[in-house]
Amino acid sequence: MKQYLKYYASIYVIFLIAIVVMGTMYINDLPNVMQEKIGGFPVVTKDTAKDITNAAADLPMIKGTLSPPVDVMKYLNPTPDLVDKGKSIFTMNCVSCHGDQGKGDGVAGASLNPKPRNFQDLAGWTNGPSITMLYKTLHEGITNRGMASYANLPPEDRLDMIAYIRTLNPGYPPITKVQLDSIDVLYSLTKGVKLPNQIPVKLATEKIIQQSAGLDAKVQAMVNVVNANKSDTGAVVLKSITNNLTKAFTVLAKDTTWSNNESALVKIFANDPVQNGFRASASYMLTAQQLNVVHAYLRKLFLM
Repeated sequence: MKQYLKYYASIYVIFLIAIVVMGTMYINDLPNVMQEKIGGFPVVTKDTAKDITNAAADLPMIKGTLSPPVDVMKYLNPTPDLVDKGKSIFTMNCVSCHGDQGKGDGVAGASLNPKPRNFQDLAGWTNGPSITMLYKTLHEGITNRGMASYANLPPEDRLDMIAYIRTLNPGYPPITKVQLDSIDVLYSLTKGVKLPNQIPVKLATEKIIQQSAGLDAKVQAMVNVVNANKSDTGAVVLKSITNNLTKAFTVLAKDTTWSNNESALVKIFANDPVQNGFRASASYMLTAQQLNVVHAYLRKLFLM
């Protein structure tokens, strides 16, 4: 019996050694196995990820050009070909939010609030359904409703898209020569539109960082001045209507319309005041004299 046990022990040891050897071979070959499992794509490791990142091509430097002139009068009576082109542009850019039929029921728009515009319903528009307002919306966007600007599209593409959108409801306001002349004059379509320069992403990122650093430094300098000033009436009033000077100055630095007049400054106070560093009561707690004082103080502060 003991003799048989010796054989069993030897076989067990050999079996264990075989398992270890096979396991080692499998682990060493694991990258190749995974490559086959995922359809031939290489497994991304720390080294290959670095190579992929370095290999990614950045945008080229392209000087801005003048877009071709647009014959705006052809949109008085758009041809079927022009409408079909507009539909293709709509499909590429708008269907995800506005849906195939323009009803505002696109997949990407399901979680948006407010919901994307239903182009078959002519009621409740922010800018209005006339061609002038449609073009304005595509050019500028409607930020507070989640509508992006399509200023990156050539002017003719935007007008083609509008021509298609207007087919979704026969009740759209008629297009007049006066309206088209107005769009032409306002956006220089007949003369051609200057398209912006294109710069590499890396360079654009560096410029944004530099601008942000400059703004942060200026804001901090102004905060220090106000906090150090205990007696100036303008500084005292300003501190009474703010809860975060850094946020307040950042908002004022990005939207300088307030410097034109005191009414514009009050609008800044009233626009989401707490989020922008002001007290909720900032828009109505000041007397006319205090508003005049703080407006003059801010203008002086931003010129320092």
